[in-house]
Amino acid sequence: MRAVLVPLAVGALLAGGTTPAQAAPQAVGDVQLLTATQYGLFLNHTIRYANGTWQPWGTLQNYEYGGQLSSVMINGVEHVFTAKIYQNMPPAYTYDHLVRDAAGNWTQGTLPAGDGWIDDAQAVANLNGHIALVRKLHDVLSLSIQQADGTWSAWETLPTGPIGSFSVTVNGGVLRVIVSTSDGTQIGDYERAADGTWSQPTWVPFNGGTATQVAVAQVGVDLQVAAVAHNGSRYEVWHAVRHANGSWDQFGYVEGVAGDIPAVQQIAVTNSRGVLQLVASTMDGGLFHTIRFSNGTWQRFGDVSSAAGKVTAGDVTLAGQ
Repeated sequence: MRAVLVPLAVGALLAGGTTPAQAAPQAVGDVQLLTATQYGLFLNHTIRYANGTWQPWGTLQNYEYGGQLSSVMINGVEHVFTAKIYQNMPPAYTYDHLVRDAAGNWTQGTLPAGDGWIDDAQAVANLNGHIALVRKLHDVLSLSIQQADGTWSAWETLPTGPIGSFSVTVNGGVLRVIVSTSDGTQIGDYERAADGTWSQPTWVPFNGGTATQVAVAQVGVDLQVAAVAHNGSRYEVWHAVRHANGSWDQFGYVEGVAGDIPAVQQIAVTNSRGVLQLVASTMDGGLFHTIRFSNGTWQRFGDVSSAAGKVTAGDVTLAGQ
């Protein structure tokens, strides 16, 4: 089914009603949040403004979402990458690049040349005003960078070897790719310099259990890494910092300081105004938000549904500037 792209600023259908969402100012400090419903078909979008208020949800109707949700802000424009179902029986997938401008209008963006199949995961970052797109197929990561004319560089294989989860961010002109080992017991940082050369990775033990997902943001001079940890029957949020001098803090249990939430399904993080913002979807469809301030303290988890309206959250992505 062809997706109907509804401009969220003027015609969005909101959870629980049909009131149009308000216009979407792009002040520094705003963060853009998307979540897919747990059973696909819809993408829901909201903004957390710099003053702490939330825009009511807008919905991309009849969008047959197929996974791999990732987003990035570049010069006030949001770029969203997904896998999309284009044939239901049997399911078949294609990649999609959606672009949301400052007025809330959605258009189609360009994509790199296909590799002939749908990969396992993807993540994006803002590399000096260009989209850096990394995809994972089995144990191989590949990178393509969008050029100024909208074309994409040839796919480049990353020197990572077997991994579990991964996430990407940027420090100046350096692309940082954060990975977990396939058994979830270590976290590694690979760095690609502006000239395209890769550093040897640095590794830190993951002391939170088994890391099933990592999410990363460069916040000032520090690399901040969040992870979903599997501990027995629990799925929790953990966090650590890799400092500018290369040292790592030990991972800490976020819910111990930000408040307990139900079993975590997926997390997303972004840098905004020099602080880390984090959202977590839970296995019962909930959605929660917190902030780690520059002094290392955490805001208590807040229920996004109580501020932006009710959705049944699944995959999540968060983008700020």
